[in-house]
Amino acid sequence: MPSTSAAETIAPGVRRVRVPMPPGTGLPFSNAYLIDDAHGRVHVVDPGSPTRAARATLREALGAAPVAAIVITHLHPDHAGGAAALAAETGASVLVHDRERAALGLIAAGLPAPDLDAWGVPPERRPELLAAAAVPTGPAAELVDSVLTGVLTDGELLALPGRRIRVVGTPGHTGGHLCLHDEEAGLLLTGDHVLPTVNSGLGLGGPTTTNPIADYLASLDRVARLDRDGLRALPGHEEPFTGLRERCAALAAHHLRRAEEVAAHPGGTVWETARTLTWTGGWDALAGFTLLSALRQTAQHREFVARAA
Repeated sequence: MPSTSAAETIAPGVRRVRVPMPPGTGLPFSNAYLIDDAHGRVHVVDPGSPTRAARATLREALGAAPVAAIVITHLHPDHAGGAAALAAETGASVLVHDRERAALGLIAAGLPAPDLDAWGVPPERRPELLAAAAVPTGPAAELVDSVLTGVLTDGELLALPGRRIRVVGTPGHTGGHLCLHDEEAGLLLTGDHVLPTVNSGLGLGGPTTTNPIADYLASLDRVARLDRDGLRALPGHEEPFTGLRERCAALAAHHLRRAEEVAAHPGGTVWETARTLTWTGGWDALAGFTLLSALRQTAQHREFVARAA
């Protein structure tokens, strides 16, 4: 059996590893989940960051157990960054949602810079936003692509002997984000789709043909319907929790309130609208990536409101 010195048992055959995040990222750890199959192998969900500390923590938790597969909820580096090294060490397959696989091409080509002119961003704030936009939002595409074995689709059962874990497509945070539902064990691995206290950013996986706000609201409704008989949510950050339906309702209410705020200011630029909105730490505290995320989500909410009109 794998070493449990760096892992916490969540349910029979399911362990959580607190994988350290790189310094300065705001959250202390991401959660990797180790799921045993009936043949004594381990399936890793979201191996975490590509740093030496992250790899060492996960390696200690795995011990000598053979790793059969690596499933990635979405292609952000704190979830997928360690996949290439782990696959190289173990020969494990690497799987993502088919829509997230398509996003690899966008990452390889370089995501388009935000249109700061159209957003009405003052000249003195543009350098920090361009610098933030230049930071990759996912692991190096060539690294993930080189070890990617296959893709997953909505409703598909993982090839995990002894368990029935179903793929649930949940676009919003990224266009191809997925959750994993183990109905028999009463577990839902939520990635960054639903976190217990943090409101995840939306539209952070490159351009999509759909609106990330509308996608996210539909995805919240989809997973809320799974909450029965004390379902336990296993998030990509923070702590496992129950009350998934209530948390989904709170997240939906947050975005609908934001849409109402945006609708109350139909004129002006994205910058002018964003300055009028209620931000957790206040508008003046936003800078760099947090400011870029605020402006992107304001633009998404403006589009959402316009489409609903």
